[in-house]
Amino acid sequence: MNKIALLVICIFFVNTGLNAQVISEKTANDYFSKNNFEQALKEYQNLLKNDPSNDKYKYRIAVCYLNTNLDKTKAIEYLEQAVKNERADANTYYLLGRAYHFANRFDEAINMYETFKKISEGTTYNVKDVEKQIEYCYNAKELVKYPIDVTFQNLGENINSKFSDYYPFVPTDQSYIAFNTRRDDGSGKNPEGKYKSEIYIAKEKNGKYTRAKSIGNNVNHFEGDEEIIGMSADGKLMLFLFDNAEEGFGDIFIGHFDGKEVSKLTKMGKEVNSKYTEIAASLSSDGESIYFASDRPGGFGGIDLYVTKKLPNNEWSAPQNLGPTVNTSEDEDFPNLSPDGKTLYFSSKGHTSMGGYDIFKTEWDTEKRQWVNLQNIGYPINTSDDNMNLRISETGRYGYISALREGGLGDLDIYQVTFNEIAPRFTVLKGFIKDAEGNYLAGNVNISVTDNQSMEVYGDYIPNPNTGRYIIILPAGNFNILIEADGHSNYSEDIEIFDNNSYIPEVLKDFNLTN
Repeated sequence: MNKIALLVICIFFVNTGLNAQVISEKTANDYFSKNNFEQALKEYQNLLKNDPSNDKYKYRIAVCYLNTNLDKTKAIEYLEQAVKNERADANTYYLLGRAYHFANRFDEAINMYETFKKISEGTTYNVKDVEKQIEYCYNAKELVKYPIDVTFQNLGENINSKFSDYYPFVPTDQSYIAFNTRRDDGSGKNPEGKYKSEIYIAKEKNGKYTRAKSIGNNVNHFEGDEEIIGMSADGKLMLFLFDNAEEGFGDIFIGHFDGKEVSKLTKMGKEVNSKYTEIAASLSSDGESIYFASDRPGGFGGIDLYVTKKLPNNEWSAPQNLGPTVNTSEDEDFPNLSPDGKTLYFSSKGHTSMGGYDIFKTEWDTEKRQWVNLQNIGYPINTSDDNMNLRISETGRYGYISALREGGLGDLDIYQVTFNEIAPRFTVLKGFIKDAEGNYLAGNVNISVTDNQSMEVYGDYIPNPNTGRYIIILPAGNFNILIEADGHSNYSEDIEIFDNNSYIPEVLKDFNLTN
């Protein structure tokens, strides 16, 4: 092969490679412009492999991470490289501050925010927001010093998927859980690449939730977005937000749930729905009040929380703003009443948030007729990311949230949160120790109970030496009962104590030992 032919071939492959690079960058930019950040991230990562010093790719990879429900802290390494460039845009420092913020590196975040303020002359983007972010960091530094005693349990593959699963709602008895999901179940896709939201439901059985399934075609439509946004305490009424041609666009509906399907789907009236945006709502236990979020004019700023009450003629009253204890100049959202109606949980970007939306609670003062004692519910339920919706069980020991946590299945997952300072419900296990013939076994008998999860001995018990009667009090969990008695073979049996809707306060059980 002569030199000219070889040169032509080389030029061909170089041009082909350059064309592929141009096409790939165009694809990445197209995804980016449509806010399809997950796909854009993959494209920019591939581009960066071929051009590892390209600061534009690094910057956009970081922006993609910060705008997805992936690990936002992964943006740090790309932004740290990008700010080394003397021509780095001022917003690069702001974004690095945000990435440090998500990583709970608050002092470094504040430093980046302050740097951004110094060099941001001539730009307006993020200038107003940066002061709020600095305030969030100072709030967060205090909140993480005093974490609340909670335990998170991922509800697992029966509920969660690798896609976004979010906004869980449970009735007070926790007999089922309803939530929103953007999983690949035949739903269409939004322009940003996410599957359209559907509502799924799972029943409780023996203390656990069964595999979730669609709530049904009475509510879900594959070509539209449907979300559950509220529920009555007993779970018989549900509130929905629709963005589809079948039901409506951006309005709140109420439906009756009989344990199997939703019926009597009705659009809420003008007291709730308006030409402005209504986002979330909640029903009081008696069904006489509806709390909802709206950006209608006349509030304190942004999205505010309102209440409307049922009148004697079954119409709804004009909505009332919940006032300055709850509402701020920032956004408030997702009102949720405790089962007794005395505590209101809601999310807010104002007050003492540690970043974006935090979950707060406030108590109703019956004498003053107003909400008082506002409190950030605390870290680690609240994080530097958005924390939107908390649903509390009847006992107050359990809450349900959607969150991004290490070890999740992907994107937002649904968790049961145990508030450990609230005592669990106990089951009384009682009965008699008997021999093989059914006679009460008196004398030297010992019962040892081991927690099968921790493998620690929960307790040792001695039955009544005269009657063989025993009493053991246990929380929810799986336990091994080992019974030892003179002249008899050891007896071992696993016992599961249930909570949630399967809770039983008292269990009668006799044990028969062989000789």
